[in-house]
Amino acid sequence: MRSIRIFFIFSLMLLYGNICSVFSEAPDTAKIVFSSFRDGNTEIYLMNPDGSEQVNLTHAPSDDFFPVWSPTGEQILFASDRIRVHDLYLMEPDGANVRRVFRKVAHREHPTWSPDGKRIAYERVEFDESWIYIAKIDGTNEERIILGRDPAWSPDGTEIAFFTGLAGHTRIWLFNLRTRRQKSLLPDDAIQWMWYPAWSPSGDKIAFAWLNHFPFIGFVERQTIYIVNRDGTEIEQIVDEAGPRANVPAWSPSGDTLLYSQRLENNRSQIFKIALAGGDPVQLTHIHWNYGGDWFDPAYVLPVSPQPQSLTTVWGEMKKGN
Repeated sequence: MRSIRIFFIFSLMLLYGNICSVFSEAPDTAKIVFSSFRDGNTEIYLMNPDGSEQVNLTHAPSDDFFPVWSPTGEQILFASDRIRVHDLYLMEPDGANVRRVFRKVAHREHPTWSPDGKRIAYERVEFDESWIYIAKIDGTNEERIILGRDPAWSPDGTEIAFFTGLAGHTRIWLFNLRTRRQKSLLPDDAIQWMWYPAWSPSGDKIAFAWLNHFPFIGFVERQTIYIVNRDGTEIEQIVDEAGPRANVPAWSPSGDTLLYSQRLENNRSQIFKIALAGGDPVQLTHIHWNYGGDWFDPAYVLPVSPQPQSLTTVWGEMKKGN
């Protein structure tokens, strides 16, 4: 009888270990994921916030791009043309267990996570038009929301920022998921060549790329990075117009630094970071072509459940409640 009991306990231990091994682990130090064209195609790379230890995660013949961390850092969502059309995939932080999000193939890209990690928003191309969709992370309940591109989900979960328009006239909008209404980030009379919105971790500011000039000339040399309050007030230029084409901003989890991409004199894009308190930009990548970036730091996120896509609590919000 005792041997049966021991065998039963041992079996439970093995089962528990196998179940736990299914769940991926978040990095225990801060990491940045980004797209890089240095291996004959575009791959997803990982690096430290100082640009060191750059590692290829995907090692695939396809083009992989637009990587974003899940809120808990346990998964990376990205776009890939592995089935000859851009669609969304998930993988673990070490590049393992790559799998498609959706069963039905469609042209999907530019993903973003809901703050609880249960849903995603993304851009879906249909008949040469780009629409914002949302869906559950398992690929179910796909819903078309509004015409637009490059969605960014607000940290409080209530709004999605996106941009619309053609190359000569683009505008950033905020779509309220509760009221289903949209509003322009800046007044109608503001110069509207705006792209790539990115929410601050606290949700009170938005970074974006803006060509704040008229007429629409010198695009490549003069587009740069700004931040603005959520209500459209207090616009501040962050990156000097050293050009060409500073774009695709992303916030550090601490909210005091911005990542961005910028083309250099050789027309190759590299990734930089800049402290909002001031100082010179720091170049993080130096070889070939590198673009975009998403920053995860476990010091600023507390998982409240061992399950993937669990709700997360920002330390700053916890401190406010104490």
